Amino acid sequence: MGSLGLFLAAILALLLAARWEALAPQGLAPRPDLLLLLLLASVAMILHRPFEGSTLGVGALVAAVVTGIFGTVPAASVGGLAVLLADLLRRFLRRRSPLVAAERRRRRRSLEGASLIVLALLGGGTAARLLVKDAAAPLLRVAVAGAMYGLLVLALRFFVQRLRRTERERTSRENLSTLGLDLAAWSMGLAVVDVASRLSGTVAGALVAGFALLSLEAARHALQHGLSKQRVDDLERLGRATRRMAVSTGEPGFSRVAERLRIECSNVVPFRWFQFELLASDAPYRSWWAGPDRRLSEGAPEIPPSPPPLPGIHRRRTWQVIERSLESTSQRFGRLRLWCDPRQLEDEAVDLLDDLLPQMVGSLEKALLDREAKLDPLTGLALRRVLEERLSSAYRESCKHGEPMAIILCDLDFFKRVNDTYGHAAGDQVLVATAELLRRHGEGEGRLAARYGGEEFVLLLEGIGGGQALAVAETLRREVEALPLEVEGETLNLTLSLGVAVFPELTAKRAQELQELADEALYEAKRHGRNRCLLNLGRGRFQTIRGEILRSPAVDPENDQEAPAPRFFA
Repeated sequence: MGSLGLFLAAILALLLAARWEALAPQGLAPRPDLLLLLLLASVAMILHRPFEGSTLGVGALVAAVVTGIFGTVPAASVGGLAVLLADLLRRFLRRRSPLVAAERRRRRRSLEGASLIVLALLGGGTAARLLVKDAAAPLLRVAVAGAMYGLLVLALRFFVQRLRRTERERTSRENLSTLGLDLAAWSMGLAVVDVASRLSGTVAGALVAGFALLSLEAARHALQHGLSKQRVDDLERLGRATRRMAVSTGEPGFSRVAERLRIECSNVVPFRWFQFELLASDAPYRSWWAGPDRRLSEGAPEIPPSPPPLPGIHRRRTWQVIERSLESTSQRFGRLRLWCDPRQLEDEAVDLLDDLLPQMVGSLEKALLDREAKLDPLTGLALRRVLEERLSSAYRESCKHGEPMAIILCDLDFFKRVNDTYGHAAGDQVLVATAELLRRHGEGEGRLAARYGGEEFVLLLEGIGGGQALAVAETLRREVEALPLEVEGETLNLTLSLGVAVFPELTAKRAQELQELADEALYEAKRHGRNRCLLNLGRGRFQTIRGEILRSPAVDPENDQEAPAPRFFA
């Protein structure tokens, strides 16, 4: 049972109570003009909610007056209608304001709050009639009705909170603060009823009007304060998002930017599915997506036809897709798509997302600049200076923790013939195709593929020993040999020579020495016929993929001895 169930229960209870009061009349005959004035006063008082509650608040004063003068059913009707009108008025004021209001209530919540008030007032008045049967004690009956109203409000709110498991329950302190305001206002209403019975209705009406004007002024100040506070909070969130997205991304920068965009979007918009497409002209097309589990993956999402069901009774809805283009005045960087459940989406959240777009564009622009500074424009692999920085860092980590690191130096065989025979455009095509194969092996944590210069490439593999590194080199050699490249109707037969060196299996005092050892293995691979990979074992010995040991002619076999394994000292 949700808001609709509470509403139907309130209507049924109101009809039954009206029938019962008709059989046993009590109080004065309801005057429409007076009830209308009291309704307007109640609306004015309910607008002031210092504890952000969903009860009558200061409007309990009018509920007590109507209960004492006209009876239970008119009080319940005025109270429920006043809650609905007050919520509609608050929503209207928020819509007219250029700022974002602090309180965000849906129509079903307004209906739920009005139904709860009707049930509590009917229950309190009926209990008071049963407990206080002396017709000469109207003040006592109103006081008992107020106490029973408070108990029923607590019970009904506890029931609703347990029923709505997906929402944050209010603490007992908040409930008591809200209920305390209701009971204090009910006590003032009891005093107004006493003034009306002892002095005159004019004085009582003046008191009610005074309380209503004071409540209106307090509500105006509270609304302005809430609007300003919400705006300040939004600006702080935008500032934090700007600082987070301004952090240097590095390579792969776009994946990190996509993850940052997903996090920032989730902070402002309750989306179910997320997609970011990279559409920059100087970068390859890529797409990332995330589902309800918030895990980012590369590719395109498969969206279900409709949002999942929510607790309670809801109408079946289709997705509300928020699509935004991320672009500057001179360039388009990408496209953002968010699939949202319209039952959970607020207009204020979409406005806040639009405020975040300039920061997102700035983050993408910075990633593109980082890419231009760190990646080779032709192949998209890391530049030589990026490789040297990464090699030094990996060497320090290997010395610190004792984990191995491997360097694979690659060189295309007879690449000059391709340029001389088919032109440099064909040579560029060969380099791009080879770089794509290296990129696949260089993806992942602790790996890097770089263009060393000309037709030479380097693959850095952290945490991998000599046998595994040699297997990766052999796989790469076979992939290049099988490349289906055609130029001017002719098929190019490409081959690749590779040299592998691994630390600490080989002694190296710095990362540059390990790279020189890989270069030695590459030289021996070319000297032994090219289109092969060799692992440098040290002292002029090299191992093939089949386990054969080749020796350099510069090494004397008689004086060749096994080099001792390096030792690490903490």
